[in-house]
Amino acid sequence: MAIAAAGALALTALSTVTAVAAPVDPVNPQPQAEYCDPGMRAVISSNTPNTHDVKYRTSVTNGTGSTQNYKFSSKKSGTTTYGLSLSVSASLKAGIFASIEATINGSVEKSMTAEIGEEVSGTVKPHSTLKGDFGNWRENVSGWTAQQYSNCKYGTKTYFNAWAPYRTNWRVYY
Repeated sequence: MAIAAAGALALTALSTVTAVAAPVDPVNPQPQAEYCDPGMRAVISSNTPNTHDVKYRTSVTNGTGSTQNYKFSSKKSGTTTYGLSLSVSASLKAGIFASIEATINGSVEKSMTAEIGEEVSGTVKPHSTLKGDFGNWRENVSGWTAQQYSNCKYGTKTYFNAWAPYRTNWRVYY
């Protein structure tokens, strides 16, 4: 009986110690640790205002007291290509472009040519000058690249701006 009581007392003491400090599994000492495949990552952090890559400019002045008709026709062509404000590997550049296409604008392309002969028409207000810019709209984004480690933390971030053409367009304004 005395041995059984001593064993129960030892078991109680062991349980108390175990409750204070959780046991560590020697096979997997950090079972809750997060893991990421290490490598260079690119993150698009914001969609910035789009810009018009102008290939041809023209204007018409209406000096009369009534509205007048106009028609603009592009006389010059030009190509807008995908761009990036820093030099990175081809695979990272492709990843940034794919991310713009997938998350921001499904219409972006690596390059787009504004063609000769595209037209726009309408009316010009009296005593005013109407301007017309023809070219390609560019989707603009900003973001950063950094090395990601196996613990999912990032190293030093390098910031970039990127753009990709997505639409040929006349921009008409006063």
